[in-house]
Amino acid sequence: MSCFAKMRVLQVNNQLELGGAETVMHQLHAGLLAHGDESRICVAHGSGYPHDVTPLYPRVLSRLYHSRFHELTDRLFPRKAWMDRNFKGLAGCDADLIHLHNFHGDYASVASLAYVAGHKKMVWTFHALWGVTGGCDHPGDCTRYQQRCGNCPQLGQWPVGDVDRTREQLAEKLELLSGLPLHVVAPSQWLADIVRASQVGRGWKVHTIPNGVDPSIFAPVERKPEKPNILIVNRNFSDKLKGYPMVEEALSSIDPAGVRIILAGADTAAAAEALGPRFDCRDLGYIRDRGKLARLYAEADIFLFASEAENFPCAVLEAMAAGCCAVATPTGGVREQIIDGQSGLLASEISGEALGEALRVALADPALRARLGSAARARVIENFTEERMIARYLEVYREVLDAS
Repeated sequence: MSCFAKMRVLQVNNQLELGGAETVMHQLHAGLLAHGDESRICVAHGSGYPHDVTPLYPRVLSRLYHSRFHELTDRLFPRKAWMDRNFKGLAGCDADLIHLHNFHGDYASVASLAYVAGHKKMVWTFHALWGVTGGCDHPGDCTRYQQRCGNCPQLGQWPVGDVDRTREQLAEKLELLSGLPLHVVAPSQWLADIVRASQVGRGWKVHTIPNGVDPSIFAPVERKPEKPNILIVNRNFSDKLKGYPMVEEALSSIDPAGVRIILAGADTAAAAEALGPRFDCRDLGYIRDRGKLARLYAEADIFLFASEAENFPCAVLEAMAAGCCAVATPTGGVREQIIDGQSGLLASEISGEALGEALRVALADPALRARLGSAARARVIENFTEERMIARYLEVYREVLDAS
């Protein structure tokens, strides 16, 4: 394909909106259209899709599935089987390239993924590590995925589930995926290194493209000299893997009278209730409006982030771009976003106690917060802009399409 030819790209993801994978998908979709290329979105889960989004489960069945007719609909028109069949059918679509985002084997099988990748040029962005493990997103200190898996320490947690099929799933990926000419994008060098060293992914072409943010949207404003606002953004506050218990422990170590807590994300009501009445707390729920979210970052003094395992979170970049002082656990790609003591503060270890210590340092020194916030924005502008990210993806798309 000529480097000047128009590309037709199909973005495929499990959800239309929720977290970082969805943010990147929409950024690339808009970037392709602005570049004069064609872009479409196909998703598996959700309801009430816009007209320009193709669902893997038909709209009318999706409405019934999310109604009181759920059981009858799934019995007559099994959702997973329908989605798997439609996903496999993407092998015959008219797109030049399929860009796969989150994939956990829940809306299509590994066999169907291998079939599509064998018939269509594909780029797969790893927003976590499921693709090279027996079923977990983040193996942590566990190295079973480098042998045979089995006896999984994450049994009962998502996405592993209640039945340990990790040995079978790893064997299936080795058989069906490891030999494919896949181009994988890792947003962090940390994740790229793991993929390259894994049994499943060692033969793939792995590109490192950091996530990006638009600093003209996520921009600082003059902060009022009131008590500090601590902003906590979480995809789902009820998901323990997203670190909120560590946030609670960190907040328990500070004077509640001296701060205002702002919560944004799914199930903020439960998070606010857990903090109790001693904190001045604003419970905002899930915010779809990017402009409103940008204003929250801009008005916040501290962005508090906790996770046991994280790739390259968009939320951290958004806070940094807005000139907010980020205080975070030193996990995964977060260590590539924040330079401790220069563009934010990293806890000494991944724990609520250590996060609380870093938070107290930030609260005690307004001048430090301002300096770190300013340096954080400069770091984003130099390294992690949306424009830079989209340009790198376009280069990878061209490389994949021009390959024989």
